[in-house]
Amino acid sequence: MSFASEVRGELARLSMEDACCARSELTAALLCAGGIAWRGRGRYSITLTAAEAPTVRRYFAALKRFYGIVGQIRTVTGDGLNNQTRYQLAVPEGEATGLLEALSLLDGAALFGVRPVPLEEVVQFACCRKSFARAAFLMCGAVSHPNKGYHIEIAAPTEALATFIRRQLEYFEINARVTLRKGRHVLYLKRAEEISDTLSLLGASRAMLAFENVRVKKEVSNRVNRQLNCDNSNINRAVSAAEAQIRDIRYIDGEIGLEKLPKSLREMAIARANNPEMPLAELGELLEPPLGKSGVNARLRRIGAIADKLRSDEDIEL
Repeated sequence: MSFASEVRGELARLSMEDACCARSELTAALLCAGGIAWRGRGRYSITLTAAEAPTVRRYFAALKRFYGIVGQIRTVTGDGLNNQTRYQLAVPEGEATGLLEALSLLDGAALFGVRPVPLEEVVQFACCRKSFARAAFLMCGAVSHPNKGYHIEIAAPTEALATFIRRQLEYFEINARVTLRKGRHVLYLKRAEEISDTLSLLGASRAMLAFENVRVKKEVSNRVNRQLNCDNSNINRAVSAAEAQIRDIRYIDGEIGLEKLPKSLREMAIARANNPEMPLAELGELLEPPLGKSGVNARLRRIGAIADKLRSDEDIEL
């Protein structure tokens, strides 16, 4: 089972106690599912089609409890569904128009008499806004497993509905972006914190905790890897610098002899030559008197400058 299916399964099993939330959620489900069909002469048919049976059973129970409507649940397969079985809830035709009226979706001025978005009264309370967003996700939402990447989306069938859903999320300070993909207006989020907040808002507490668990592990792992890469890079630079210093010291020794160097540089050259892998700070402690890291670095740079002048036959002052 995919992570998205797990999220939808958790949401589908949440209790639905308030009539206002049931109205909001059923309204969103009908509009997002796109299953309202006009039959002419004021008659309509209504179907809700979903990928998982728990989603359909949720709205079957809501219709029966809050509107006294007993729908019919059936399975649907076909080439257009890649031979995958989907689940469909059909509202009795004699009850369809009354349901649309109860949900305030009928409007004589709208195309085929059905509003493309609900009235504001349907989402007048915060709980109703959450319910609307929850149903939108159940019917046309998806979320990636955090192991694969951070992405959550709701693919609305119309731009007007996408805008309406977006406003419900913005009420809770979740700012989704919208793009057009294959004729559908897709709201999406890609930041881990936003996805976690959205899962929590919808009511998928278990999924949110699982998401956070994976996210924290990934962040710790990435942080450790960055630190290791940084440490390895620093070690490589230190080793390369030490190798260059040893080459300079040997070159000077072969050309003029280390005894020709000033005492401070000679002692530094001998200490480095005898301790090629020692860090600068520890190297400075071998000198008398001890020298700090910056002082060691300065003397080694002077030794390197002398070696460069010898290589280019320049005059040097010792």
